[in-house]
Amino acid sequence: MNGRSTKVKPGAKVLKAASLREQVYEHLRERIQSGQLTFEDRLVDVDIADEFGVSRMPVREALMQLVHDGMIESSTRGFILRRYSDQEIADIFEIRRLLEPAAAQIAATKMTDAALEIMDDAIHAGIKASNADDFTAFLRANAAFRGAWMDQVPNAQLIAALARYIDHVQVIRLVTLSQRTVRDDVMDRLRSIHDAFRDRDAERVGDLFREHVDAAVRAYRTYSKPH
Repeated sequence: MNGRSTKVKPGAKVLKAASLREQVYEHLRERIQSGQLTFEDRLVDVDIADEFGVSRMPVREALMQLVHDGMIESSTRGFILRRYSDQEIADIFEIRRLLEPAAAQIAATKMTDAALEIMDDAIHAGIKASNADDFTAFLRANAAFRGAWMDQVPNAQLIAALARYIDHVQVIRLVTLSQRTVRDDVMDRLRSIHDAFRDRDAERVGDLFREHVDAAVRAYRTYSKPH
């Protein structure tokens, strides 16, 4: 595969021996979620270990955890973002459509003013990032919004399951959120969701999340095909 080796950011060499694997894992996972890793990039254990100043073992363990999570896959020249078939994507979104509205409805009954403020700030940050065509900042704002409401759900197993399937659709984000019209639609939807959360209207929140997932599927089908 042709591609470029991607290295971790400067300043990453702050790892403690007790949790090398966990810290490498979290760093790489954040890079994937924020769109810093694309399909042209590859993760090479030797390069990552050199940047962190650690042995290859914790890096390999972190990479294999990301493989297990369904975020990356092995290639002949390192690890790359996993590509999902259209059927796999449809299956993932079917699961999300079942889990996400249910989790969000629970969050609506537990919603705090502090979480609402975080979501409101995330919306403003997302709009600013979209206007500047800052893809990474937009994804971070989107993740901040999502994290704020998910933190209100006390069912840890539900959130863990949902987070796994949300992570799986990075391919969707790379295809769709590069489009300004899609980003604008996402921000409009998040504003409506925020308002429903503010009103503690669990039924409305559930309906909006189902529409949100359906809109993501439609956008992917539109922009993933050659024009």
